[in-house]
Amino acid sequence: MATTMESLRAEGNQYFSAKEYQSALEKYTEALSAAPSGQTRESLKNVVAQRVLLHSNRAACYLQLENFVAAEKDCTLALADAPDNSKARYRRAQAFMGMGRMTQAFRDVQFVLQHVPTNKAAAALARTIQEHVRQDIHGVQKALDSIVTGVHGEDGNIRLQEILHTQDTTIEALQYLEMKSATEIATLPEEISKRKGLSVLWNAVQQLLPLSTKPAPLNTSILTILSHVVSLLSLLASTSMEFTQKTFETNNGVLWNLLEFSQHHIALEYTENKAKKDISQPLRGQKALIRLAACLFKYLFLQVKTIDTTSLRRVLNGVLDGLRSQERVLQVAAIDGMLHVLSAFSTPTASPRSSDNTLKPHWNRQFTILAQEVGLYSLLHTTITSVLPGFVKAASKESIDSTLTSVILTRVPLVFTQCLAQVEGDDMKLQKLVHDWCISPVLAARPSQRKTLAQASASCLLLSSLFLSNAKLGIHAVQATSNDGTAFLSRLHEFLAASRTFDDCKAHTRQLQEIWVDCVASICGVDQGPACVPRALRMEIYRLLQASLDEADDLILRASALSIQVKLGIVEKTLVFPSTEGDYLVESVLKVLARAETIETKHLKGDQTNDKTQTSCTKKDVNISFYQSTVSPKERGIEALSYLITYTSVKDAFVKSPMAVASVFHVEFPTDINITSCQVFRSNVYYGIGYILHHVWTSEAAIKRTQMEGMDMTADQYEELQKALKQQSVLEDGDTLEHVQARVVQLATSRHVLTTLVHLLKLAARKKSTNLMEMATQSALHAAEVPAIRGKLVQSGVFQALIPLALIHGTHSHVRKKHSLQESRLKLSKGAGQAMAKILISTNPNLLSSSSLFSSIKPLIELCKGEDELMHFEALMALTNIASVSMETKARIVNEPHGLSTLQYLQFSDHELVRRAATEAICNLLPNELVINQVFCNDEKIRLWIAFASLEDETTDFEIARAATGALAMVSQVPQVCWVILRQNGFQAFGAILENRLNVEILHRALVAMQHFLETICSAMKDAEKAEERMKVLAEITLRYASMKQKLSGHCQVAEIKEAAQACMKALDDVIRYIPKRHDQEN
Repeated sequence: MATTMESLRAEGNQYFSAKEYQSALEKYTEALSAAPSGQTRESLKNVVAQRVLLHSNRAACYLQLENFVAAEKDCTLALADAPDNSKARYRRAQAFMGMGRMTQAFRDVQFVLQHVPTNKAAAALARTIQEHVRQDIHGVQKALDSIVTGVHGEDGNIRLQEILHTQDTTIEALQYLEMKSATEIATLPEEISKRKGLSVLWNAVQQLLPLSTKPAPLNTSILTILSHVVSLLSLLASTSMEFTQKTFETNNGVLWNLLEFSQHHIALEYTENKAKKDISQPLRGQKALIRLAACLFKYLFLQVKTIDTTSLRRVLNGVLDGLRSQERVLQVAAIDGMLHVLSAFSTPTASPRSSDNTLKPHWNRQFTILAQEVGLYSLLHTTITSVLPGFVKAASKESIDSTLTSVILTRVPLVFTQCLAQVEGDDMKLQKLVHDWCISPVLAARPSQRKTLAQASASCLLLSSLFLSNAKLGIHAVQATSNDGTAFLSRLHEFLAASRTFDDCKAHTRQLQEIWVDCVASICGVDQGPACVPRALRMEIYRLLQASLDEADDLILRASALSIQVKLGIVEKTLVFPSTEGDYLVESVLKVLARAETIETKHLKGDQTNDKTQTSCTKKDVNISFYQSTVSPKERGIEALSYLITYTSVKDAFVKSPMAVASVFHVEFPTDINITSCQVFRSNVYYGIGYILHHVWTSEAAIKRTQMEGMDMTADQYEELQKALKQQSVLEDGDTLEHVQARVVQLATSRHVLTTLVHLLKLAARKKSTNLMEMATQSALHAAEVPAIRGKLVQSGVFQALIPLALIHGTHSHVRKKHSLQESRLKLSKGAGQAMAKILISTNPNLLSSSSLFSSIKPLIELCKGEDELMHFEALMALTNIASVSMETKARIVNEPHGLSTLQYLQFSDHELVRRAATEAICNLLPNELVINQVFCNDEKIRLWIAFASLEDETTDFEIARAATGALAMVSQVPQVCWVILRQNGFQAFGAILENRLNVEILHRALVAMQHFLETICSAMKDAEKAEERMKVLAEITLRYASMKQKLSGHCQVAEIKEAAQACMKALDDVIRYIPKRHDQEN
């Protein structure tokens, strides 16, 4: 038999030499199984020697396959029979190093060198280990060694008592690595990975799992260590997708044992055996495992090219085990884990496969199948149901008001709607899921059966959330019920009516009523929703409004009922103004908003003080308002107000209610746009705020006029038609411009309004929401039309927030877009640019930062390229203001593509104000060299400037003449430009100005220009190249000398231009004195 072992070993050696390590491993394993038993002492000695060789050789195969755990076991078996075997000892040192157990690795390699000092490979490995340890500046290796020693022992054979003895040291090392990984996330996880830390942790889990089944209290310490190990693994896996991959690839099957272990412990929650419950895993470890499973699921689903369905299902079940638990903490951890996964689905860069749109349907289909296989929707519905009154009879008021319960009620609907988003495209499946979990439980419930009533209430919460993300799907599900869609709401009416007779505490009943009424409000928020509301339910809602509800505890109930009543009245056109009912609803909405703001303010103050009584009471109110329902009372109030705000009387009442204004505009905005960034407010609320601000800051007539642009009938023609028909025009609502501007000024005094406008502009730009961008931009434009608050628009950051929107038309222009999208983006860019232009017209540009000024130039130039003459004028005025700041701003305007040519083109505009503004803008760009070279050194272009300077009507063309005269006076200092002007009869033109004009500003500029002409001629008297041009000008000077002398003498008597006139007269005399002398020389 030993011969058989030798022949098999020889075959294995051949495979090893050919680098076919798996085949070699199989031969060595076969040889080991061929070992005989019951032999003589001599033959048994030979078998032991063969076994040592085979174990050592098989360890070499495992090392090549990077299975360090198996390699270490084989080496240990070999050393058990031959402790002095240097080869097995060296290979075990390699295995230890691969597992990150540096202390054991160095001990083994040191043993080899003591017996074989000439072993170069061992010496090299020793140097590698020493260098590895010396570079451990963060103490990572020391901590990993402590973990290895505490879990495995010095020699790899540790007893339970030894683990318990070193428990504190082991936990301290784990906590140190966890703390350092959290604070130095950019470097330390990589350091841990480089030192094989992930393998150390997984090996620790493998060692601890069997020991955790020991009876209490021994198992408590083991489970505590295990919890810290899993927590560190979870933290490392969450740092990046690369680390998630490393964490998964190094687990060697331990992950599945860990998940099964966790499932077993969650099952213990449902047992009656107290002894079994005592050995349950700590919540810390279970939460960490849920987070770890979420990270691994995201990696397996989004990054791995070939999807392993079995692994995906096991990991997803690991996340959902939190929902199967009775512990609220674990339920919240599972919900957050699912949100983490689902948020990655909507991120374009989350997966290398996401760029291939053809794979997305398959991707979504795979997730949908998985979700149904593991019972995700059932778990979500059951989780919500379990925290609602009636499902568990022993539920206390404290459990309802708890923070964890609040988190569950708000986040589970988010998970539900995000899961449904993955099913988009399969309408039949979507409709079935919505019907099964949002509709059927409500139709099947009866008020007398409290457990089914809790299930129905959970369905109402899910349906309300669905209306926020996919209202079309939600209303379709409601309409699909019998009686034209009224069956669903009729059942809710039964619940509301029966709730008056419930014998449980008021808080429980109110919570359920809030959910039901909120669901009705969500349904009424869509076009077809009011038609589904039966008459009996309408009467019940009206009764709720008329009831004496508590202002604090019943706030959300009143807000939802108000929202329903307002929507029904507006959609069905039964609500008119002025009327008693209308005034009552408006007053009630404003009161709800004011009360909601008061509660929030108290809550914030309560967090900042040590008044425990006040804080406790306030938090109760806030929990009721913000967590027990899908939508808060402030949101419902904003929603109701957005329906009413188109009436002028409502606008006036709103701006006169400071608390209501603060409530609407004192909102929380998310810093990042992701699935869980903002729990309190949602995108439709931001839209409502933008809608309210847009309508308050303008008149409905102005909005309708804007909407009629581009239609066959203009607004003016429509008004004439209405007058002819003797009907009141909808364009005449009595809301005057002065009235609108007064509202703008009044709202701008609130410290929240302009801040919220800035957030709306930024949010719209990030989310690329066209409707929100348009309303926010128009609001900024309306505000900019009021000069009194333009300074506030700069100080509050509105101007800065407009810049990205003003540039949005130019971004990604290489991508093909639908014509309608291009048109809407162009309109947005123009609106934002016009608002910026209005602000800059009357604002000191030096108050703005250089980056803001430079960034505003491009959108202003783009405005000048459009067709609207008003925009041309405003943009040119703004550019004129910017150009006055510095040479850098002048250069930026000139260097902008087509910037200077656009300004020159507008000098030919049919509108005199545009011509004037363009001329003044170019004048303010001087003395930029590029402007001088491209404009004033050009004979054709200089004629236009001379013509503008020579305009005869000072009353109508004064500004153009003044700007042109000033520009020519400035550039005439340059001899080259001066000769260009003289060639184009500039001397005659300015001579006429001096003789005929009376305005001192124009005269002063003309005198300076004439002085430059004369000085340039004097300096070129000896220039042969200029002889011909000089003679022509000298002839003109001689001809006009007498009249010019007389005019200049008169101008010397005017104090404002005396100095300039005297300088010009001196230059004229110098030229005249030089003329005879020059003539004599030429003769």
